[in-house]
Amino acid sequence: MIKHYGQRYLLPIVAFVVNHTPSFIWVIIEFLLDIFFFWVKKIYQVYYSKDPLKEYVKHLKNVKTYNEWKKVVIEIDKLTNLDLWRQNFISKHYDYILIDERTKLLRKARINQDSSLIMSLLRGGLIRNFGGISQKKLYMKSYMGTKFKIEEYIGEVLNCLNYLNDSIIMNNESSNTDYVMNSKQLTLDFFHDARQSFGSTALILQGGSLFGLCHLGVVKALYFKGLLPRIIGGSAVGAAVASLVCALNDDELIPILISIADVMGNIDRLNHDVDERYGNVIENVVKKGYSQDILLFLKFVRDTIGDLTFEEAYLKTEKVLNIAIHPTDPSVPSLLNYITSPNVIIWTAIYASIGTGVLSDNVQLYVKDFNNNIVLQNESLNVKFLKPQDVSYSQHYFKSQSKDNYSDSSFNFKAKSAYVRLTELFNVNHFITCLARPYLAPFISNDLKHSNDYGRTRYHKLTTRKAIFQAHEKDSEFEDDENGDDYLYKSSASEVYYKDGGFTIIKHLKNIMGMEIQHRLELLDKLGLLSDTLKRFFIDEKPSFPQALSSIREITIVPELRYFLQDFGRVFDVHKTMENIPYWILVGERSVWPLFPLLWTRCSIEFALDDLYNIHRKKR
Repeated sequence: MIKHYGQRYLLPIVAFVVNHTPSFIWVIIEFLLDIFFFWVKKIYQVYYSKDPLKEYVKHLKNVKTYNEWKKVVIEIDKLTNLDLWRQNFISKHYDYILIDERTKLLRKARINQDSSLIMSLLRGGLIRNFGGISQKKLYMKSYMGTKFKIEEYIGEVLNCLNYLNDSIIMNNESSNTDYVMNSKQLTLDFFHDARQSFGSTALILQGGSLFGLCHLGVVKALYFKGLLPRIIGGSAVGAAVASLVCALNDDELIPILISIADVMGNIDRLNHDVDERYGNVIENVVKKGYSQDILLFLKFVRDTIGDLTFEEAYLKTEKVLNIAIHPTDPSVPSLLNYITSPNVIIWTAIYASIGTGVLSDNVQLYVKDFNNNIVLQNESLNVKFLKPQDVSYSQHYFKSQSKDNYSDSSFNFKAKSAYVRLTELFNVNHFITCLARPYLAPFISNDLKHSNDYGRTRYHKLTTRKAIFQAHEKDSEFEDDENGDDYLYKSSASEVYYKDGGFTIIKHLKNIMGMEIQHRLELLDKLGLLSDTLKRFFIDEKPSFPQALSSIREITIVPELRYFLQDFGRVFDVHKTMENIPYWILVGERSVWPLFPLLWTRCSIEFALDDLYNIHRKKR
């Protein structure tokens, strides 16, 4: 019936309309349909397409190796145009004119083989923040590094140092003995003076009772990148990691860093001190702050280093081990190393750093006497050792009797951070501080937070990379834009100008929230209102600097948890210890990878001077 009426009435009507419609009406209809289907296609593509930048950032959080991480961040830098930002040497955060001129002078002196001019230029310019090149803001954009001009300057300084080293070798073949001796001594004096002037870097592995194994990941990343300082210190679990690194030579240490689970394979069966009952695990975590993974690692460290003393460890590896302790008697040094306490047994210093009443109620320092017998350091002293979270280097407004039968009154002398002694003993003026507090990462975070989290760098006026490079190669004038670090280039060909896109309000709110929480916690600690459990989680001991110097004298590393609740559950899992330990090491490694460019800028010259001086000092 419907088909019959359609053929009889509907088709003639449609045919009449089609045959009598003007042609321009069909053109309009076709135009509107094109617009409609164009937007339908666009909406479909936007809805189902994936943002490459978001995909790479998501993948970045799950990488397992540094090489994999490097491949991902190279693509991120390309997508955000930060590879072009590195090409543009101009920034208000460092003196690019000074750096460019000094690079040219050094290169010219090296090509002309003018050793005296090289030494003259370097003596006055070898400082860690020369021209502002160590400012952290220069390393918060590109993952792969900072301005190429800064990297070019560091590379030229290293080339000049290698040239001076080669000149000593070449002069040794000269027939003029007096000239050789004078030239060699002059160069050795330069290495010594420059090394002393530049200063030293110390790695501080601070605390971290529950997540202290992240320290081992930090050490692993720095070691295989050639950025591990020779001076290493720590407290609590950080002291155990530092002891393991400083007491073992390279052949012994590398297998542990590569696969600690294989090396610790038998520790779980040999350990009889850890009770695997679930109730005791919770008690150890909440009251003492140490999980089974940490307790097994401490036993592994003690079995590995044996009864080695600080002096024996230094003579074996030439690494300077420092362990911070907090004795109630001021006659006991608060920083133990091969200078202040050469004969102290290292594992007893680790227990003292953890504190009395945590792993043992009778913690004492033992030493090796002249007959190589292990005895108490001082039998007449009845000294206790405070836990790191019980020590505050700020004045307490209210002092109360401690629960452990010793009070703050026995600690009345004006205390200062143990790490201040490092600056006096070893000329340390730069600290790499690792805080194994992953749960604070959303508020404190690492010193570097890269720009892809808040928007990409956009280039305007010029849309192609080729045009941008051509404009940069030409002589141009520049002036500051009102936004500070955004610069406007005026050239005869075209104009180039870049700025960061996206909103930064989230970044500022997180920083403000983190500083506010830390401030309130410190106030509660000063007032004596913070419980032992909260102090163990939130209060850290750090080297203190004036606010103006902290940005160039310290790098803070805070490992970050990817899956908060799942990672906290690992603390109570007593049956997957050999799976958890490599996981915590990987967490520590990931926290260091973004810091490699900043660490290389600040430490590469120092390490080169140290190596060159030690090589020629041993040949004398």
